[in-house]
Amino acid sequence: MTEYQNPDAVSPKPDLPVAARRLSCKIGSTTYDVTIHFSKTSKENMNDKILRLVRNDLQRRLTE
Repeated sequence: MTEYQNPDAVSPKPDLPVAARRLSCKIGSTTYDVTIHFSKTSKENMNDKILRLVRNDLQRRLTE
C-alpha cells in the first residue's frame, strides 16, 4: 500500500503548551480527559495517521 502524503496538511506542533494539547469530552455521565503527545521523530502528520487508521480498520473489516 502506498502511503498518502497530503501536501496541504499541517503538522501539529509538539512544543505547544500542555493546555493546548489537552482535550476533554463528556459522554453520558463520564468525562474523558485526553492529553495528546507527539513524537519528534515521526514522519507522519496527524492527517496521515488518521487516514492510516481508517484504512487499516476498513481492511480489517473487509477480511473478517
